[in-house]
Amino acid sequence: MYAMLYGTVPFKANNMQDLHKLILAAKYNLKDEISEGAKSLLRALLEPDPVKRLTIKQVLMHPWMADAPD
Repeated sequence: MYAMLYGTVPFKANNMQDLHKLILAAKYNLKDEISEGAKSLLRALLEPDPVKRLTIKQVLMHPWMADAPD
């Protein structure tokens, strides 16, 4: 979803070890070019703790997804 909204991936590094560190630390930027609702959903999807991360059912119920076709 991040790549679809921004046209790039949320994590970039010079090697796999650094990439893994960025992913585990959830180090990414959300630019102002998308809505606050979209940012909210991305934060929930990129949550590093899998227990706290949204399920697909929760994603589909997110307010930003309200206008998505069935």
